[in-house]
Amino acid sequence: MIKRVGFVLLFFLVVPVFAGIPPVPKQKLPDRYQLLVKGVTVHKDGKKLQFDVAASRNVRYAYLSAGILPGADAIAPIYRINTAGFPDSDHFRLSLNLRTVRRFLTKKRTLLYYRIEVVGKKGHPESFESRVLLDREGNLLNTVVFGPYLDMPKGNEIVISFELNTARSAAVIMDGKRILSDKPVKCHFVRFTGLKSGTHTYRIEGDPREFHFTIGDGAKIRFAMMCDSRQGSGGAEYNLHGCNGEVIRKLFLSAWQHGVRFVLFPGDLVNGYTSKEDEFEMELKEWKYATEPISAMIPVYVGMGNHEALIDMYRDNPWIFFDKKIPHSSEDVFGRVFVNPENGDFVEKSGLPSYKENVYYFHRGNILFIMLNTNYWVGGDFPELQGGNLEGHIMDRQMKWLKKVLETEGKDAEHIIVSAHEPAFPVSAHMVDGMYYMGGNPTLNHGIDRSYVIKRRNELMTLLSRFGVQLIFFGDEHNYSRVLINKDIAPVTNDITQIISGGTGAPFYELAKNIPWRKNLKAFSRENHYILVDVDEDIHVQVIGISGRVLDRFTIKKTD
Repeated sequence: MIKRVGFVLLFFLVVPVFAGIPPVPKQKLPDRYQLLVKGVTVHKDGKKLQFDVAASRNVRYAYLSAGILPGADAIAPIYRINTAGFPDSDHFRLSLNLRTVRRFLTKKRTLLYYRIEVVGKKGHPESFESRVLLDREGNLLNTVVFGPYLDMPKGNEIVISFELNTARSAAVIMDGKRILSDKPVKCHFVRFTGLKSGTHTYRIEGDPREFHFTIGDGAKIRFAMMCDSRQGSGGAEYNLHGCNGEVIRKLFLSAWQHGVRFVLFPGDLVNGYTSKEDEFEMELKEWKYATEPISAMIPVYVGMGNHEALIDMYRDNPWIFFDKKIPHSSEDVFGRVFVNPENGDFVEKSGLPSYKENVYYFHRGNILFIMLNTNYWVGGDFPELQGGNLEGHIMDRQMKWLKKVLETEGKDAEHIIVSAHEPAFPVSAHMVDGMYYMGGNPTLNHGIDRSYVIKRRNELMTLLSRFGVQLIFFGDEHNYSRVLINKDIAPVTNDITQIISGGTGAPFYELAKNIPWRKNLKAFSRENHYILVDVDEDIHVQVIGISGRVLDRFTIKKTD
């Protein structure tokens, strides 16, 4: 169990180190890659299976391992063969003996999974994973390289999405019935409606894997919430192209074994802060790859964090950057990669990105779920002076949308649960931003009066309280904390439990020393974890550590 917070934990509070106001940016930095591996092409060449690697800069060391699924019901491959090299180049080739590979191939077709681990000039480690479909002779076949993923945008509507290695038509076999997706494209989105309650099976035609999912919610709904899975320390899968694949896989598997029906994931999936659109897209796709095959059987509702950032950067000052312009913005790419409900299709003003698929709501049973975007149209650390939006600030039109959703969709809901990335009441490193900014104090904000941040946070709390919201989820701080929001710290009429859950692999943060709402902090932990929630008449919450321990447990009783 968590050690309760009646004692002092050491914390080094990060404060802004830049005290001046930067000049208007003039010297835009050219777009540049941050990842090492840009792509891998696999082909058969005589007696070898060749892996041609394109990197963004010289790779000093590369290690290739390959393997297969050990059985029809297996969810992770076993790597059995390997090779290595010292290419000292940005384009190089790794090879496997086809005779060795063929020992593991079945008579029909086999998915060969591979992982390439590279180390750059400065010792930077990185992993890239994918797969190829081979016949008995080692010839390459059309391959599902990402997916399939099960998405549930609304009601009993199901979308099966997947990406192929080449543009072609495809088909989904659902309960024995073949549904054709006849456009010759790489990315397919196959929609199903009218499915009956119960368990269904499906597969992508030509792919040897089969998956199942369940339609229909019972009297009790079980789901998981987790956040902040960007790259951690440790090399290998801890840096799976910008995300912590090692921790993601363990927590998703644990949640699935606990019988969750879906996952909420409000942001900081990947490192981001890149200026290359294809690199940002690749990071998001590798995050999806890391969630397989659990996300093929239960939907994952994702939101945007501050690290879902595709930006223009400037030489003038590292604190100055801007979201790229439509149709190449962070929001555009995010919506292209993920399948979320589309009921947030609006913009703050003409010319800005759409909230479509990064702000949305959905119903499950008697619960209304709302996903907000606290990192819309980012504008660096000085948006009041340079333009853009301040990290953590919910802009006017999104607030109006939220109010309308609460009025129309929330009236018949027994429970309303809201998720976003930036915390309302931080307790760790993000007291300097989030929805707090050290109380908006100009002295602690480069001379900028940010009292408007506190005003907007209080407006949000009042609005949620007005509609009886009792539970809100945030991430951003890389730990677990539970804060009771009551009238002592916010203009609310009912208690709201704030959970900050940032334990899916990003580097940990310590507890702050001088927290204004210290008496409202009920629990704290730094272990990798996820939130397991059961909802019936009440809301029952368990915090499950990566070791399987229950770190915290409590119940929120339904109020009249």
